[in-house]
Amino acid sequence: MAGNSVGLGGRGYRRRSVLRGVGAAGIGGLAGCIRSNDGTKAEGDAEKLIKAGFAETGVEPPFRTTIAITEDDEREQFAQLFKATLDGTGFFDVSIDSQEFRSHVDLMRNAAARDVNAMFVASWTGGWDPDSYVNMLFHSDNHTPNGFNVGHYANEAVDDGIDAGLVETDPDERIAIYRRLQETLVADSPISFVRFSESTHVWDADTVSGWQTYPLEPGAYYAVYAPWAGTYTELDDGSEFVGDLGSDIATTDPVSMTDTVSSHATALVYEGLVAVDFDGESQPLLATDWERLDGTTVRMHLREGVQFHNGEELTAAHVAGSFERYEGTLRETDVYDWYEGSEIVDDHTIDIECWREYGPLETALFNVPIVPMAAIDGEHDLESEPVGTGPYRFGDYDSGSHWRLERFDDHWFEGDDTVPSTAPVETVTLEIITETASRQAALEAGNIDFSYGLPSANVSEFESDGAYGVGRHIGGGFDMVIYPCYRAPFTSAKVRRGCNMLLPRTETLETVYDGVGQLAYTPISPLLEAYSDETFQETIADEYVRQN
Repeated sequence: MAGNSVGLGGRGYRRRSVLRGVGAAGIGGLAGCIRSNDGTKAEGDAEKLIKAGFAETGVEPPFRTTIAITEDDEREQFAQLFKATLDGTGFFDVSIDSQEFRSHVDLMRNAAARDVNAMFVASWTGGWDPDSYVNMLFHSDNHTPNGFNVGHYANEAVDDGIDAGLVETDPDERIAIYRRLQETLVADSPISFVRFSESTHVWDADTVSGWQTYPLEPGAYYAVYAPWAGTYTELDDGSEFVGDLGSDIATTDPVSMTDTVSSHATALVYEGLVAVDFDGESQPLLATDWERLDGTTVRMHLREGVQFHNGEELTAAHVAGSFERYEGTLRETDVYDWYEGSEIVDDHTIDIECWREYGPLETALFNVPIVPMAAIDGEHDLESEPVGTGPYRFGDYDSGSHWRLERFDDHWFEGDDTVPSTAPVETVTLEIITETASRQAALEAGNIDFSYGLPSANVSEFESDGAYGVGRHIGGGFDMVIYPCYRAPFTSAKVRRGCNMLLPRTETLETVYDGVGQLAYTPISPLLEAYSDETFQETIADEYVRQN
């Protein structure tokens, strides 16, 4: 998680002072004390809402609170902008507290239990289904520490909308449900959405040919060879592709994988039944086709002749076992949010039974890699060596140094008019480079061929240099500000919505992120255009966010 803020580009709010220094009091030292200030006036729609909310909750301005961020230059810049905006109203006296990432996440997960007086700047990454943008953040069943509803927001209508969206299988009905849900969330403003981020890739144009940018961050390396998406990469010099990883690898077993870097490292090793291509369309992968037998049962027809890297041949038993090994693990909900059981019809046919009708089943299947029986039976530890059916197999790993994959020459794909049967790249080496500046330096020095997620200003510089290719695609992530709905005055939707209206969005996008990204007003990324296109975003902004 991570966050960013937005404002109205000078619409009707006043600033008491230019950017003030970071407040000295940390979150733990703030008691949320309230000082009377009879001279505070409400000017503009946002401040009138805040004033009404303060009166409603019995809070007198200025209210002392904190903006909590991770240690990050862009986060710091945004927090300073938002602080200046809120301080300028006279209703708030804001400090900024910066912590390293793990401490920041720990604070968020325990904020309600500790009655922490802070607004959290954070980010969230969803996927190809709208549920992934709202369920964990807003459903009352997902309050922290078990979910990511940090502010302990609760709204029965929101819960009902999220539940309805999950069980609805008609596409048009799902669109209507999630549009109503987003409107309710913006009106209530438990979270302010600041910016939809972009997936940004930079590569050496003299070396790398045919690269495509996958919109979702975990799929950064799919473009090396993704026959299911009609995509592959060639090298003009040599047969080894060298990319980077922003941190060390936490795990290589899918059932315990909770970080993006581990997904990057294993994306070419594992495969699921279904894939989602670069345009968001479901494609056959280990399943050649599928059909719904009734509202809760799907029959999957498996590809024949598929080999795992350890020599096993794919059967329906691998599918059933791969699903069932999720029970009791960190990633249990990936499967047991919908999975009831399965019936093996024959070696290459399996009926999957859901315990409820489940709209996003195809995208859910994309997130469940099929693993060999040796791992299912416990004879092989996927933590020490990942084994899948993908186009690349594990080569070697030096913790803190590099991760290496070798081409799997027995991969099932036989070639077509678009993609060759054999991946042109023989070896994929991912150098572990934790410092952003060092990743950029390695790319400029020619030590790596590719990097992802560089700072926005650096991406703009690479775009102006013909020696590099740059891929930018609106992604599934957004930056946000999370309000403590458990604590006055943020218990009032009027206060939260007033803050949402004041967010310096345009200024943040232009000055902090150098124009990389898109203004955000709702939780669902425009990557899912049917649920959140530009017209819908603008309508919501005019109705609930922009001041008259």
